[in-house]
Amino acid sequence: MQHTYNNLRCHGLSGLGSVSRQRVVFVVLAVLAPLGGCATVSVYEPGASAEISLTQAQSELHKASDVYCQETRNKGLATGEVSLSALAGALTGKTNESNVYWRRIGADRTAPATVVSRVRADMNDSASGLADLDKLARTMMGKTQPTKSDVTQFELALIHARQARDSFSDALAHVNKRSSREYQITLELGPLDEALAAARLTADELAAARTEEEAASVTAPRG
Repeated sequence: MQHTYNNLRCHGLSGLGSVSRQRVVFVVLAVLAPLGGCATVSVYEPGASAEISLTQAQSELHKASDVYCQETRNKGLATGEVSLSALAGALTGKTNESNVYWRRIGADRTAPATVVSRVRADMNDSASGLADLDKLARTMMGKTQPTKSDVTQFELALIHARQARDSFSDALAHVNKRSSREYQITLELGPLDEALAAARLTADELAAARTEEEAASVTAPRG
């Protein structure tokens, strides 16, 4: 993981690509500043859902997004945490690698072909799961307005998917160190990159729809 996070990818701004450490620090400061911003760079904190009423029924999108997050964490692909402490560890390389994905699948010791087959299968599962979420979100927007809970949980699923991409990339990088052939990481992760790009646009639209509804409720005349 140190190799990946020394050049931490900040997909929240571009959907894909890499940025420097200085850019990441700037993004963190921008998120913390009292300014409006892109919905897809939200900082997730475990207590954020406390604002949601316990009596509020969860939508299908919320529940499906939660399942996606849980499955991604169970595979060791993501943590979902994008806090200051997590980013500090990523920037300095001081992260806990005892349970990371590439270690779980033995990317540093198992036969390269076996590792790549496992990465491809897990990556396709992640890509198809995210595509299903994206479709569900767009179907919901065509029928009703998203709630704050919907927006938050979908963004969290997107964070998990981005972190999963980094995990797949790390695993393939370990394989390339030992393999007689070099696997093209960007090409291998193409299906997930496409799903991420589409979901990023949907997350922005969800947040915009939510903002418009809140603005309308504030400006609506009271009888």
